[in-house]
Amino acid sequence: MTTSGRDALHIGALCETPGVNARQSATTVDRSLLDGVLAVVRELGGSSELGEALELIVGAAAGVLGFGAAAINVTTPEGDLRVDAVVGPPGVEELLGTRRPLAFWRELLEAAEPWGELRFFSHERDQSLVDQFTTWTPPSPVGPEPDAWHPEDSLLAPLWDGERQLVGVLSVDQPRTGRRPDIQQCTVLEVFAGQAARAICDAQARQVAHAHRLEVESRWRLAFEHSPTGGALVAPDGRMTQVNDAYAAMLGYSRDQLVQMTFADITHPDDLPVNIQLFDELIAGKRDSYQMEKRYVRADGGVVSALLHVGAIRDEAGAVQTIVSQISDITGRKLAEERRAYQLTHDPLTGLPNRVQLGDELSRSLAVRQSVGVLFCDIDRFKTINDSLGRQAGDELLLAVAQRLSQVIPSGCTLGRVGGDEFVVLAPGDYDAPKLRRLGDKLVAAMREPLAVGTFRPTLGVSIGAAASVSWHQHPDDLMRDAEHALLRAKQHGRGLVEVYDPHRDHPSTLEDLQLEQALRLAVDSGEGVLAYLQPIVSLVDESVVGAESLMRWQHPERGLLLPADFLPMAEDSGLIVPLGWRMLELSAQAAASAAGDPKRGEWVAVNVSGSQLGRELLPAAVRRTLADNDVAPHRLHIEITETVLVDASQQAIREVREVADMGVSIALDDFGTGYSSLSLLRDLPISVVKIDRSFIAPIAEDRRTAALVRSVVAMCNALGISTVAEGVETREQLALVRAFGCDHAQGYLFGCPEL
Repeated sequence: MTTSGRDALHIGALCETPGVNARQSATTVDRSLLDGVLAVVRELGGSSELGEALELIVGAAAGVLGFGAAAINVTTPEGDLRVDAVVGPPGVEELLGTRRPLAFWRELLEAAEPWGELRFFSHERDQSLVDQFTTWTPPSPVGPEPDAWHPEDSLLAPLWDGERQLVGVLSVDQPRTGRRPDIQQCTVLEVFAGQAARAICDAQARQVAHAHRLEVESRWRLAFEHSPTGGALVAPDGRMTQVNDAYAAMLGYSRDQLVQMTFADITHPDDLPVNIQLFDELIAGKRDSYQMEKRYVRADGGVVSALLHVGAIRDEAGAVQTIVSQISDITGRKLAEERRAYQLTHDPLTGLPNRVQLGDELSRSLAVRQSVGVLFCDIDRFKTINDSLGRQAGDELLLAVAQRLSQVIPSGCTLGRVGGDEFVVLAPGDYDAPKLRRLGDKLVAAMREPLAVGTFRPTLGVSIGAAASVSWHQHPDDLMRDAEHALLRAKQHGRGLVEVYDPHRDHPSTLEDLQLEQALRLAVDSGEGVLAYLQPIVSLVDESVVGAESLMRWQHPERGLLLPADFLPMAEDSGLIVPLGWRMLELSAQAAASAAGDPKRGEWVAVNVSGSQLGRELLPAAVRRTLADNDVAPHRLHIEITETVLVDASQQAIREVREVADMGVSIALDDFGTGYSSLSLLRDLPISVVKIDRSFIAPIAEDRRTAALVRSVVAMCNALGISTVAEGVETREQLALVRAFGCDHAQGYLFGCPEL
């Protein structure tokens, strides 16, 4: 009989031999045969290697079933079948490793007679399929019985996988009985074939899994080693077990040095407590990963800022096997952020805190009810000196002033520059009027000493207005404004003086007030001196400028630039507020026209309309005319009306507001939260924008009730499709909160001061 026509194995149904019931129960198997089969199956259960399992099966075919020869052929990745196990006559082991095409085996199995799952290739069939192979069955006489085994007979068991694909063939020959196998032998042979098929499939699956694992590990190792991102493997005790070149280069250590260290050894001490807490939570199973910005200490002592990503690899029980750590160098970004933050909060010439930074400090003091004094210092005759000596000399003079003032202010005080020749001193502590005056006198005396500006030795005077915080100061601007009012009185009374704010003296109804009213009336009539300063309004998505609010300023011919608080109350009382309002409408439309196409100026300009301008049947016509005269599209102009004005507005005023909105001009509800009927306004009026009053934004980080109110207002407006603007945002903490609440836009000194 041929050799390599018998090399494989698989489980199947009972064989069907002529004259034998193929569905005969396996319980009819001889007891001794069954014991032998069970012994083989038990032994197979303890075998994990394919070769060992196949040797057991061919041995059982000979020892248990009484075949003189058996072989198992297994499919190979190349697409043929290879003899992997054989037992039989002397010299048969030479067949190990021989291969035959898979097509041959398929043709042979198709040509054979089906015996259930087995295939019987009779000597009576065409032998040309197997003549090409060496025989292993020696010639022997054939008995006279009709079921006698012929030397050219073969019994094959095809071995299938779960998808009925051929994975091998188990072949047997030379039954010791000299007869064709009976039902018991066929049944057991199918069992052995099933065991062989399972062993082959399991081994192939292990090979595929192993190859896949090796491929994954190779790819991961390649990515780990050559990644530009620093990578480290960390043990549960914090010790680094492996690092890549990028990690070592970033920290200035060799790889050998780092694997002898823990992550704590290279972490900046200030960042270590948070890092250890997160690491411990990872080990305890409270989290699977974490991310943080942290600082590392390099081998040379330098500091690297990095973004750290950490993830745990756990076993089936959930215990940490290893920890993957990746770090990206963000030192450049952090330095840029620090520079940007510094530029936003410091004067570029002197390096002193600017109005934003001073406002932040005042906010913190007012929030905790800490007493603080403010001294507003204005350099006398600085403009004359600057014009005569030139800008460079003027800058040098300002630097000299800053240095002189910083030398004489008490420890714990803060000196800042808020304008061209204006400096502010914050004096935390219990500063009453006499103490503020004494500190102001000290500053005035210090400035009487000559300054060194190149070869020039000028002596400058300084006028100072001071104010101490009291219970009604809710916002830094309130305290700063009081100090500025006191400064105005100091300059009016002869300069070089110190005046402390007195509410009774700084707002008198005097001849000076009448003169101020007359000067404002001339400014309104001539159209000169009334200015529109623009304060940016930014998107909270990317902090880009989307628009600006037009804020009124008055350039007084003698007193300089005046803020609204200095003249608007008088304008309200005198009726000048109406022509001032129309002037601001015109200036705002001009600003919108000049800002067209400039991304730094935004898409629109908002201007406030006072209650005095409403209800006179003038507003719609004025808006329409102003837009046409300046060639400004309606969507580029916003009209802001305070909540308190709209609450008391007449029906005629409401109709005017609706008519303006119908033009395409957005209506903004200003100072939202200060009235008492806001919800009905949102329901009944065409409001496009709600501006949340600064009195709600200032305490938002400390007062949970205020924060809850702001969150609710934003949610309500979002539901109504109304855009929201947070007014008076001055700190990053306030910015983070209003952004988290879903607010659309923000405005405040954090993003920029009002400018021409």
